[in-house]
Amino acid sequence: MADRNGQSSRRAFDGASLKGVQLRQSQQQYLQTINENQITFCYGPAGTSKTYTACYAALKMLENKEIEKVILCKPIQEAGEKLGFLPGEVDEKIAPYIQSYKSNIEKIIGPERTKIMFDKKIFDFEPLAYMRGNTYDNALMILDEAQNADYKQLTLFVTRMGRDSKVVVAGDVSQHDIIKSKVALPSFMDMLKGIKGIGFHTFGEKDIVRAKILQEIVGRYEKWKADNNK
Repeated sequence: MADRNGQSSRRAFDGASLKGVQLRQSQQQYLQTINENQITFCYGPAGTSKTYTACYAALKMLENKEIEKVILCKPIQEAGEKLGFLPGEVDEKIAPYIQSYKSNIEKIIGPERTKIMFDKKIFDFEPLAYMRGNTYDNALMILDEAQNADYKQLTLFVTRMGRDSKVVVAGDVSQHDIIKSKVALPSFMDMLKGIKGIGFHTFGEKDIVRAKILQEIVGRYEKWKADNNK
């Protein structure tokens, strides 16, 4: 696997460059946290580039031959992690969950190279339900929308990390799709603080890189939550 995937990832980068990508200071700090730790937790509101920066980190690590593949994951809450209830073949079932990853990668290296990397399984999406019993070596593992994962799912994901691999877990509890009592990300992060090799990065509303009006919307929403003990 190592030689074949390693050669595939290098070919996918032939002629491609990440040098033109400009990261904001908060994105650079997030990237540094990923580089300096085996496991990184990222917390922040929508639009702060949590997914984009993690995808950039993955591409940079592939370019530098630090990893051979990238494992992408999201909790599939609508199906209760049971993909059999969704219509279509497996690829059709997971297509909506891959799209946000693909969109961010396309912004960095373009749609053609993105397609090549997904076709070659250099970027590969794995539902949490399919991860049990697997170990991923020489990989960057990214769990997005982690606010929708419970303790068992977060533990399952993190413990799939194999030799020479890294893990990134990102989420925003203000957007959870599960009942509040099952949202595990904040307390899971607190439980792991102080362990060497685990890093944390927090984005704030000022780091939102989408339409500026979203900063005010998020700020108002956070105030409403505080005022109403939500």
